[in-house]
Amino acid sequence: MKIFDERGITLYELLATLVISMIVLPVIYGVFSSGVKLYNKIQVEGQLRDDADYTATMIMNTFYSFPFDYVKECGDSKANCIELVDQTKTAINQVEGKNFYNINQKEELGEEVIIRLELDEVEKNGKSQNAFLIDGKPIDVTSDLNNSELSLSCSECEEGMISLKLILDDQRLKKPLELKSQFGF
Repeated sequence: MKIFDERGITLYELLATLVISMIVLPVIYGVFSSGVKLYNKIQVEGQLRDDADYTATMIMNTFYSFPFDYVKECGDSKANCIELVDQTKTAINQVEGKNFYNINQKEELGEEVIIRLELDEVEKNGKSQNAFLIDGKPIDVTSDLNNSELSLSCSECEEGMISLKLILDDQRLKKPLELKSQFGF
């Protein structure tokens, strides 16, 4: 039997084609649309994880690059705020008349040097959102960090544990992404 001949197609052939199309096309569309949705979700979550990694790295770099004597919670009883305090410096002085040097690692500074790490509200692109600040400068991430937390395991200490609870939100996600991290100093 020829499908196409001089008469065209039969009604049975047309109905069979429509039935098969009505069965196959929704399945193909469903697979395609769920793939696009999954791709977008993975893309957004990847960006949020990148923002979280960058935030944690910047905070850790501050800890490891600043020579602090102890860490304390902010004095203004503000939550999600800690300070790195440096009261001493290393001084190298030449001994008079000799080629020797004295090294004094605990020479007092005239005043304390403080680096402040805090989570606060900032204005970004005309909208207000939470961001981590290092010495008053916000860490530049695209995610909103509402309900995130920064905490210290002790009140005033030379050794301790910093806990980060990052809750990153994006309007394209149904629920925020929550990540926790801890590091010691």
